This record gives sequence, structure tokens and C-alpha cells, in this order.
Amino acid sequence: MPPDILVDDVGHTNDIGTHVVNAAVRAKIGEVRSVQSWLARNFFPLHVKMYSKSRRKAPIYWQLATASASYSVWLYIHAFTNDTLFRVQNDYVALKLELEERRLETLRREGAKRKEVAAQEVFVDEIRTFLDEVKRVAPLWRPNLDDGVIINFAPLWRLVPQHKAWQKELKATWDALCEGKYDWAHLAMHLWPERVVPKCATDRSLAIAHGLEELFWIEGGDGKWTPRKTPTRTLDELVRERSSPAVQAARESLRNAPAPGGGGGKRSKRGGGDA
Repeated sequence: MPPDILVDDVGHTNDIGTHVVNAAVRAKIGEVRSVQSWLARNFFPLHVKMYSKSRRKAPIYWQLATASASYSVWLYIHAFTNDTLFRVQNDYVALKLELEERRLETLRREGAKRKEVAAQEVFVDEIRTFLDEVKRVAPLWRPNLDDGVIINFAPLWRLVPQHKAWQKELKATWDALCEGKYDWAHLAMHLWPERVVPKCATDRSLAIAHGLEELFWIEGGDGKWTPRKTPTRTLDELVRERSSPAVQAARESLRNAPAPGGGGGKRSKRGGGDA
């Protein structure tokens, strides 16, 4: 069985380029050249296009990358768990950063050429920034395929700087989520229970979507549904059991995050969205 997380990292057990080359060999496709560079910069836009129909875009392999795509992590949608991004953070990116920082120190210590040291410094900085972004969003992310690909991907919009068009689309979806336009989604309930739960008391379709219909609505003898005068449980109780201090802190961190790649602490007009 292939790994659920692949990484653009030659020499790593789960290096995506090595897996692709090995698959090509097993399939007797012949020699595969320059696969690493092609995967890093060309495959994902092609994959999004292949998995698009009408206005629906549903890539099943997700590339999360540094700004230059010098380092990428690849996720397979049907293997997602709530811990996937934490594994990316701890088992992949953090370890990669430690390795490249050691290489940088070795280059400096051994008096390597200035150009080589400078290139390694840029690489380390990109990975460090990437790790910061993964840490920022990992507590927020709770994938649920019933929400659809674009909503599941939206919180990760800062992690796809290598594909500007896709990032723009994800950011627009994220902003819409923040504004309450997709409150039927499981992700909306996970992130904003204090907003979504009260809506379920006045919107039966939302109550059904979140499994709260019987708490807020009652069916009359004529088959018509009406709001309960007194819900079977209080709003405060329902909100409290769906709230998480970690999620609230991560929402605030994302809201106050600097613009991606902006440097100098500058913020975009909307920052990380009104999370």
C-alpha cells in the first residue's frame, strides 16, 4: 500500500519522485527523466485541471509547498485524518528543517562558497516559513469529505503559494466560510459553533445538516415542522461542548497572520481571513 503522505525530498523513504520512478519501472514505461522538478512545479496544476468538471474542482492529491516549490508535501484525500497535518508538521517538515539547518551550519563551518551558503540560507528560510504555516493551521483542520474538496482545502490556502490561481480560489472560499456563507459545512461548526448552533434554532436545514433537528424542531400532527418553544438542551451547553480553546487560539493566530510571503510583519487587507 502506498504511503498516505509523500514528500519532495530525495533520499526520504516517502520521496514522491522515487515512488513515481519505481512505479514507472514496474509498469515498464521506460526511463523517466527530471521527474522531481516536473512533480514539484508542473504536476499539481495539471492534476487540478484533470479533476475539474464544469465549476467543480476536486483534486485528490494535494501539494502543500514552499513559495518556490523547493520543498513539497503531498497528501492523498482519501487517507486524511484529523492528525494528518500534525504528522506533516512533526514527522516531515520539522525534521526536514532540522536537517537543512545542520547542513547550513556545516557549510558555514567548512567555509563553503558564499553562493552555496546563500542558496542554503534561502532554502532553510523557506522551510521554516512553511513549518510556521503548517503549525498555524493544523489545529483548525478537521477534514470531512461530505463538505466537498474546496471547503476542506480552503483553510490551507496559505500552504499553496506555488499555485497562485488555486490559492486565490481557496482564499475566496475561506473568506466565504468566515462570513458564514457555508454554515451547513461540518468545518463551519468545528470552527464557529458559537455562530452556527444558534442558526440551527431558526433554520431547519442547518439543524438537519448538523444533527440538531430534534433538539430545536418538532413535527406537528399535520406533518409541518416548527421551532420548539424550549429546545431540549440550551444553546450555551451545545456551543460549549463543540468549542475548543485550541481552535479559538488558532483562529486568532490565523486572523492576525502576516500576508503570505509579505515579510516584515505586514498584513494583507483581510489578513488570514476574519477567522
